[in-house]
Amino acid sequence: MKIFIRVFGALLAILVVQAPGWAQQSPPSTSPIQKLIAVDQLFEEKDYDGALRGYQDLLASDANNAQVLNRIGNVYQAMGSPHDAKRYYDRALKADAKFAAAVNNIGCLYYNERRFGTAARHYRRAIKLDPSVASFHSNLGYAYLWEQNYKKMMEEFRRAVTLDPTIFDQHSRSGSVMLERSVENRGAFYFFIAKTYGEMGDAGRCLDYLKKARDEHFKNILQVRTDPAFAPVRPNPAMKEFMDGLTPQTTPNPSSAAQ
Repeated sequence: MKIFIRVFGALLAILVVQAPGWAQQSPPSTSPIQKLIAVDQLFEEKDYDGALRGYQDLLASDANNAQVLNRIGNVYQAMGSPHDAKRYYDRALKADAKFAAAVNNIGCLYYNERRFGTAARHYRRAIKLDPSVASFHSNLGYAYLWEQNYKKMMEEFRRAVTLDPTIFDQHSRSGSVMLERSVENRGAFYFFIAKTYGEMGDAGRCLDYLKKARDEHFKNILQVRTDPAFAPVRPNPAMKEFMDGLTPQTTPNPSSAAQ
C-alpha cells in the first residue's frame, strides 16, 4: 500500500509539472481600450442593452471617465431617453469641462426638441473647444438651416466638408450626429450640399446631391446652370448631361432658400 501511494504521488507530480503551457497561464488580460472598442461594437450593432452594461462595467473602475460617460449618454439618446442622456453628458462635462463631444451631444438633444437657437449655442461652444471635428460644423449648419440663416449655414457646411469630404455621405455614432432626417425642406437642403461640393470641385458628390434635389422637386434646380458655386464642376461631362436634362419644376419651395 505504501509503495502504491509513493508511485501515485510521483505520477501526479509528473502530470502537474508536465502540464501544457496554456494550462499554467492565466487568461490574457484585456486592456480598457480593447474593452471600450468591444463595447463600441455592440453599440454600432444596436445592442443597446449590451452596450449599456459594458460601458457601466468600464465606469465601475473609472467613475470619472468622461469618454465612457459620454458614450453612456449616446446609448440613452439612441434608446430615446433624452433625460438620461443629458444626465450622463452633464456628468461627462463635470469630469472634463472641455470635453467637446458632450457639448455637441447636448446641442443635439436641444435640436431634437426644436430649440434651434440653444442647439446652435452648444454647437458653437463645441467648435470653440475643438474646431477640427467636421460634424460639429455640419450640426451647426443644420441649426442655421432651421433659422433660415443660409449664409452662415453654407459657411459651416463648407468647413465641415473641408475637414471631411464624406461628412454628408454617412450617419455616424451620436458623437458626430447627422441630422438630415429632421430636415423638412429636403430639396433646398440637398441643393445647398451640392453647392458646397460644387465649390470644392467634387463633381461626383455634387451631382449626387443635385439628383436628390431634383427628385425632391426643388423648384430652383435650374440655378445649377448659372450659380457661380457650380462653376468648377459645370465642365464635367456627367454634369453637362444632368443640366441638359433639367426642366423647370413646379413644386413650391421658398425662393430665398437657394440664394
